[in-house]
Amino acid sequence: MRKTSDIQSTIAFVIGYGVVFYLLGLMMWPYLNTLVFAAMLSGSFYPMRTWFRDHWGIRPYAAASLTLLVIIVTLFLPSIYLVIGLSEEAVSVFNYLKETLTENFLEDILFGEGLFGNSFIPNFLEELFLAFNLEYNVATIQSLILDSAKFTSTYIINMANQLLGDILMFLFHLIILLVVIFAILLEGDHFKKFLMLLSPLPKEEEELMLEKFNQMNYATLVGNGLGGIIQGCMAGLGFWLVGFDSILLWTTTMVILAFIPMVGMSFVYVPAGIILLVQGRIVEGVILLIFCTMAALAVEQWFKPKFVGNRVQINSVLVFLSIVGGMSVFGFLGIFYGPLIISIFLTFVEIYLQRYGEDEGQPLELGP
Repeated sequence: MRKTSDIQSTIAFVIGYGVVFYLLGLMMWPYLNTLVFAAMLSGSFYPMRTWFRDHWGIRPYAAASLTLLVIIVTLFLPSIYLVIGLSEEAVSVFNYLKETLTENFLEDILFGEGLFGNSFIPNFLEELFLAFNLEYNVATIQSLILDSAKFTSTYIINMANQLLGDILMFLFHLIILLVVIFAILLEGDHFKKFLMLLSPLPKEEEELMLEKFNQMNYATLVGNGLGGIIQGCMAGLGFWLVGFDSILLWTTTMVILAFIPMVGMSFVYVPAGIILLVQGRIVEGVILLIFCTMAALAVEQWFKPKFVGNRVQINSVLVFLSIVGGMSVFGFLGIFYGPLIISIFLTFVEIYLQRYGEDEGQPLELGP
């Protein structure tokens, strides 16, 4: 009789626990991105909070408050300014392209005696257009370029309008983000113990998961963030030196693209260099291509390995695929979510091999 009672009690507990867990997930789901991003930011800045407390001898509350202030000043305020500035520059770039890419200009470049005249490139472009059932003419090319520029500028403007137009919702999510970051900075150790109590994994495997998460989080936010800023600013300097306008727009775009390994900001500076070559500005085009390539190589081959060190040993191709896949699923935040997900997956694989693999106890080689 008692056994039956225990079974009924267990079933009731499981059902009740499942219902409560479902309701909790339902409440937290609208703020999932905010909560995850708060965990990532607070995890990256937690060593700063510890340094303030240990070296300055201040209380945890003051250390957490000071760290939060650093996050606001270095990340959030510049981000709001950039979104507003980018919307204005996106409009100016679209208007510039609309005025510059006239039919006479494209006719001379693609069909006349310009850079592409009397060469194999027009034939190649014509075949390429035919493959996509498009006519190779000035009107089609002009339409494709302007449509792409319009789509990009509209996306940036809509992002700015969403930020400023729905200001109450933005402030609400921002307040939640800051409150969660402050709570984790203040009570990080207690949160860690609570999550480990909930986890069914052995303690050493929980520590491994947390270590891998923190390592990838550090590499993604801090290593790639600083590397992207360095690459983007150096490339922006190159754009300014050769006479491009809207430097803020191009610099910000390249900073974001620099998070993607291998190709990154080449999506911007290579077409820009080609445009200069097409315009007959051979010296400026070559200088821009060489300067931006050297900046990218210096950061990818020297700065990031020195700064990140051996914290993360994941093949760059896998990181690239995780970022692209993450962006296709999560949007912009996929830049951060993708590497974290692939890191957690590989950690589970490592735990599996240690448990059940032929070479138990041998760590999984994640590097190139």
